[in-house]
Amino acid sequence: MKETSVPAIGRMKTSLVLAVLTGLMLTGCGAKQAATQPSAAATATATAVSQVTETVAVPGVTGLALDKATDQLEGLGFDVEAADTDHGKTIMAKKNWQVTSQDPAAGAKAAKGSTVHLGVKSLDDVAAEKAAADKAAAAKVAADQAAAAKAAADKAAADKAVADQAAAAKAAADQAAADQAARDAAARQAAQAPAQAPVQAPVKAPAAAYYANCTAAKNAGAAPLYRGQAGYSSALDRDGDGVACEK
Repeated sequence: MKETSVPAIGRMKTSLVLAVLTGLMLTGCGAKQAATQPSAAATATATAVSQVTETVAVPGVTGLALDKATDQLEGLGFDVEAADTDHGKTIMAKKNWQVTSQDPAAGAKAAKGSTVHLGVKSLDDVAAEKAAADKAAAAKVAADQAAAAKAAADKAAADKAVADQAAAAKAAADQAAADQAARDAAARQAAQAPAQAPVQAPVKAPAAAYYANCTAAKNAGAAPLYRGQAGYSSALDRDGDGVACEK
């Protein structure tokens, strides 16, 4: 019995090994196929998304006439919506309107088929605003010129006042110097002149006075006698200087 069971056990082991190997091979093939299928699906999806979301750089159209801006944007695959953002006027002829703003901004990336929004202003409004701006600029220039002229006039007046004040101060200083020089000259002259005896006031003699000689005049307290004074005579005035009996 033992001899007949050994070959049977060997055959059973061999069958079991073959079954395990077959299962492993089937499992590996299924996993490889499952891994390959999602990769192909992801590639197809990415391609479709890339085709749908193709982007283009938005050109700058601010300042252009609306008709030209619209042609340029639509030529790149964009839709265009324009509106008068200042006065809400209805847009009739696009050539009579100017683009003042855009969204998206110039240079931004946007998908083809997306809408570019434009703010516009009528050319009449543009001309009126330009005229008003030019008028304001001219008024400012005139005001600046007037202010500059006034500033120059004020400066000239101030400079003249300063010059006049300086001239007056110099004249006063010159006059003071001249006055001081005159005083100094007078002082020097007074210091150099010899001292003079004070002039004695003549003594008024009686109207009928007569003096035979100077001794009599001196005794009477009338000497000296001056020409024209009572008692004066040329006989008493020996040197003829108009003063008699001075010695």
